[in-house]
Amino acid sequence: MRDVNLSQENLAVQWQYVKRNLRELGVIANFDDFERKAHRAIEDLIQKGIYEEFTEQIGAARYEHAPDRRDERKGQYTRFFTTTFGTSEVVIPRTRDGLKIHYSLFDKYQRRQKKFDNMIVLSMILGLSERKQRRFFKAFIGDAVSHTTASKLLRTLEGGLSAYRTSGIEDKYKYILVDGLWVHVMDGDKLRDKVILFVLGVTLDNKKEIIAFKPARGETEEETVGLLNDIYRRGLEGKNLKLVASDGAKGIRAAINMVYPYAKWQLCHTHKLRNLAGNIRHKVKNRGRMMREARGIYKSETRRQAIKRFNRFCERWQDIEPKAISCFQKDFHDSIVYYDFMEDKNFISTTNHLERDFEEVRRRIKIQGYFKNEMSLNLWVYGIISQFRIDENRADEPRFIFTLVKEPKEEIASGTSCPRNDKYESVQLS
Repeated sequence: MRDVNLSQENLAVQWQYVKRNLRELGVIANFDDFERKAHRAIEDLIQKGIYEEFTEQIGAARYEHAPDRRDERKGQYTRFFTTTFGTSEVVIPRTRDGLKIHYSLFDKYQRRQKKFDNMIVLSMILGLSERKQRRFFKAFIGDAVSHTTASKLLRTLEGGLSAYRTSGIEDKYKYILVDGLWVHVMDGDKLRDKVILFVLGVTLDNKKEIIAFKPARGETEEETVGLLNDIYRRGLEGKNLKLVASDGAKGIRAAINMVYPYAKWQLCHTHKLRNLAGNIRHKVKNRGRMMREARGIYKSETRRQAIKRFNRFCERWQDIEPKAISCFQKDFHDSIVYYDFMEDKNFISTTNHLERDFEEVRRRIKIQGYFKNEMSLNLWVYGIISQFRIDENRADEPRFIFTLVKEPKEEIASGTSCPRNDKYESVQLS
């Protein structure tokens, strides 16, 4: 079965393949001519709409003598208007007495379709650099915007960000994961490191989504309590909450105990293994074997088996790597709490579900290098999270499968019985 990705961000690539294949098949000799004709048809449609709305609002057609005419036409001027079909040059009629004409297609001084602006913002969120973004839109529709304009367009997300941070939260989460991502932000004239605290929730039907995020000075108790109190106030009271997972940061752990004191706490075993690897003294000689054995502990079928393997591991390496073993023993039993929820251990044994989102955030903001201010940081992160939600909703949509039936090349004489040998090819649309 062959998957055909017709998602919005991949449509441009698929369209180029369609044009190439049609040329090779001889279906359309010159597809570029077809595109130019289609663009002229769109341009004519826009122009016709402008004239019709102008006529309707002044109350009379051109050269028509009408008693209820509200104004007269006096010349015209041209303007360019960019849509997802390309840039069109249209003519705007003027009025003699200054009657203000409102067009449904665009507002005053608007030079781009709202949908085209949204595509610019989406390209930034998806990680396209300024150079690639300009090249893409220039090649696809013949127009592009500057980096300054693109940055201004990003501010259109402010309304969505405000709603995201103030809307109510349904109390439907059985597990939440808390972790931080460090980024570079300009503070005055200095470049400083800031952490973005994220809260990811796993719903009762095992769907995961980022509930909230907040730029903070550090992974401190004060900052984490502020974030958790906010989601508690907005509705996540924890009536269905069974467990909270995080790394070993003391501030985060203290904040969890303060806001959700009755939920169990799971120490992320991935962070635990990283700390072990960092404290091994003889890395070349011992690290490979120690890490294989340590990972085997967390792959145990039961808690009892995990504890037995842990004890044998500590006895074997205590005298050889005392610092590493001491680090590994600390809070070890907090890292195997997930054995109390065996049916969902893949969700809660580690914060890797959140780490995977972190990797995608890092990839998409890599082109920035650093953020000019905290507002820019908030808008970027919100835009990326919104795209995560769109992608997850699309993944839940039903897929449609159709079958292409290829007719046999050789004709069968009438009256002759022959076993059917039809070939089928299934194509899955996403």
